[in-house]
Formats: sequence, structure tokens, C-alpha cells
Amino acid sequence: MSKNINMSEEQEEQVVKGPGQLLKEARERANLSIQDIADKVRLKKSLIEDIEDDNYELDISLTFLRGYIKLYAKQVQVSEVEVLAAFDNLNTQNKEPAKVKSFSRRVANQANDDKLMLLTYLVILVVIALVVIWWFQQDKDTSEPLTLPIQPSISQAEQQDLDALKTERNLSVENELDSNLENFSDSVLNDSQLTVPQEVIEETPETVIEELESSTENIDISKSEAVAPVELIFEFSGDCWMNLSDATGENIAYGVKVKGRVMPVSGIPPFTVTLGASEAVKISYAGEAVDLSFLPPGNIAKFNLPLSE
Repeated sequence: MSKNINMSEEQEEQVVKGPGQLLKEARERANLSIQDIADKVRLKKSLIEDIEDDNYELDISLTFLRGYIKLYAKQVQVSEVEVLAAFDNLNTQNKEPAKVKSFSRRVANQANDDKLMLLTYLVILVVIALVVIWWFQQDKDTSEPLTLPIQPSISQAEQQDLDALKTERNLSVENELDSNLENFSDSVLNDSQLTVPQEVIEETPETVIEELESSTENIDISKSEAVAPVELIFEFSGDCWMNLSDATGENIAYGVKVKGRVMPVSGIPPFTVTLGASEAVKISYAGEAVDLSFLPPGNIAKFNLPLSE
């Protein structure tokens, strides 16, 4: 019975172990210090301590953290799959509140959209009703023309008076419809409890035209600035985590590159380069060597190519 209790306790401990605890125990079994690991993976000692304490509230992307954990696991002979699974499980639990907040925001936005849509439907129904009323009024006017005493002949002056009388009646009907529509619209807007977003009210034809002109200029500029691809060559004298993207936003290369690798790539400049160990990398840009002496060793480096003068 006691053996079963001990086995269940050990299983619970294994379940709750984070990636940092797994790596720390493996380091201690290998008789290595935190500084030894930092020197091997070319990272700061404080970053190794944060990983062992499962403190991932750092200004580092999730992709880089996974790369650092894989490098650490490789140095202490721990399964990368097991450590990354523990990291993903811990990261998923921490993100649950964000999902709830996102759902609440979507519900609030949906409620506002429903109110605005209801107001739109009401206005459309009012306009349709007024158009139908006007149509029946026009049909009644045409079916009951103005009758005058029959005379043997009508002079030109009398015909002009008759036309003026018809025009006056049509104008009075149209003015009455316009007045009814204005009064009805005002009453609907005053009695309604629906609120229209301020950005919709402030939107004017002038701002819409300016936005269209601005977008057209951006499209023309992007077309005129099309450039040919440029070839880069990366040479690694040690293991290094990297990420490379070009002007189109495409990730050309990423992940851990092993010592001795020569990697040629090409893309549209300018490039965004991120290196975990810049002192272990040499770069050639369009056949010319890039001077990386300005990058401090032992730190994460992020810069653009070509280098600005």
C-alpha cells in the first residue's frame, strides 16, 4: 500500500515539473554550474537562472525561448521533446486569462454592432414606407386630373395658367413629403437609445478622399521601389540561434545553426537579422564582408542589412 502511495506522489511530481526544474536537475547530475551552461550556450548567466526558475516574463519572443531551452537541454543530455512539452504546457496555462478577456471584448463589440445594425434597418424601413406613400399619392394625382369647364377652345394664356396650377400642386405634395420625412427622422433619432460611434459621425467625404489618395500614393511608391533580390552568405564558427526576414516580411531562415555550416540565402533588401551569438557568425552581403565588430558579444543582436552609414 505504501509503495502505491509513493508511486502516485512521484507521478504527481513529474507532472507538475516545469522545463526549468528538469534542466536544473540534469545540470546538477552532470556537476555543472550555471556559469558553465552560460558559457557553453553563449548566453547570460541571469537568463539561465530565469529559465531554471521558469520565469518567462521576459522581453524575448516565444521562438527564441524555445531555442534557448533546446540548447540548454542539448548540453545536459535531456530529451528536447520532453522539455519543450513541459514548456508548452506551462505557456498554455499562463495564457488562459487572455482568452477569456478576448472573448469578453468580442461579445461587447458584437453588441455594439447589433445596435448599429438595428438603427440602420429602422431608417431603411422608414424610407421605404415614405416612398410607397409618395408613389400612391402620385398615382392618385395622375388618375384624377384637374377638370375645367369645357370650352370650345383654350387660349395660350389659359393653357399656361393650367400648367402653372399643376406644377404648384406637385410642388406642394413634394414639400409635404420632405417635411414629414425630416420630422419622422428627427423623432426616431431623438427617441432611440442607440448610440452611433463617434468615429462614424466624424467621418466626412473629405477624410475619405484623403485616405483614398494616400493609399493610392503608397501603392504607386511600392511599385516604383521594386528592387532585385540580393544574395547573403552566413558562416557559423559555433552554434547560434538566428532569424532572418526580408523587406516582404517573409522569414527566410530561422532556428539554431550548428558550427561549421555555410548558408547562402537570397531575398529583397532591406533584411532584418537577429543573432543569439553574433561573435560566432560571419556575413557576406552581395559578395562583400559585413563588419559586425559593433555588436557586443554574449548578447542578442538585432540589426538591418545593408548597414546604415
